[in-house]
Amino acid sequence: MRKILLKLFTAIGCSVLLFSACSDYDPAALLNCEKAAFNLADSNGVNSLKLLSANMLRNQNLKLLSIEAYFKDSVRVVLNVADAGYNSAGLQHDSLHTGSYLFSTRQVNASSGKVVLGVKNGKDYKFLTTDTSSITIFEVDVINRTISGSYYVETVNPAMKMHGGFSKVCFLSIQ
Repeated sequence: MRKILLKLFTAIGCSVLLFSACSDYDPAALLNCEKAAFNLADSNGVNSLKLLSANMLRNQNLKLLSIEAYFKDSVRVVLNVADAGYNSAGLQHDSLHTGSYLFSTRQVNASSGKVVLGVKNGKDYKFLTTDTSSITIFEVDVINRTISGSYYVETVNPAMKMHGGFSKVCFLSIQ
């Protein structure tokens, strides 16, 4: 009887937390992302990927954008952009600076645009070590919260070079 009551109270507690977390839910704020496109190209050709998530976070004077897409549950591509140089008023809007964001293991200051590739290894993904990457933002639509651009990545062990593009990818803005 005790186990049943414990499970019941746990379920009720989780439900209360879930509903309270959704009190700010605004269905009109959700975006229709049917026009989003994301691809990955290598020497074998171009593959279309499906968008898994895209979120923009804010921290002090920094905006962080993370986009994750996948191909046939065998490859994952994660784009991470760190965009600085905002005052408190600039942090409130949903834009990023257009241009290139770079990552390199050889340059200390090149850490704002990291691309990570994950390859299915059994049940889990093995994320490859990124040596060099770049993410170029062409356009940010602050009204519809969409972003378009391209990316490039070089990995080590195994050594791979890949690139791709994304357009009209909807992102969730988390304040």
